[in-house]
Amino acid sequence: MDLLKLADGHLVLVYNDSMNERTPLTAALSLDGGKTWPYRRNIASGPGDKAYPFAIQTGDGRIHVAFTTDERTVIRHAVFDEDWVTGK
Repeated sequence: MDLLKLADGHLVLVYNDSMNERTPLTAALSLDGGKTWPYRRNIASGPGDKAYPFAIQTGDGRIHVAFTTDERTVIRHAVFDEDWVTGK
């Protein structure tokens, strides 16, 4: 998992939303300093592992997440913004 404080003070948590599997890889957004996580959206799902995420926010406000798949033999990259997570 990775936790990132965004420029606007919101928090984004990238984690595996499963107790037993390394899929799906999910982004959750907190607008209240981590008290609640009302917004969640899967970054990657389906068969196979999605693990070891690392998140950064670039100057344009977009969130970049690098993570491994295929038993740590492939590194993938996802790019999104807060509106994508909230569905706005």
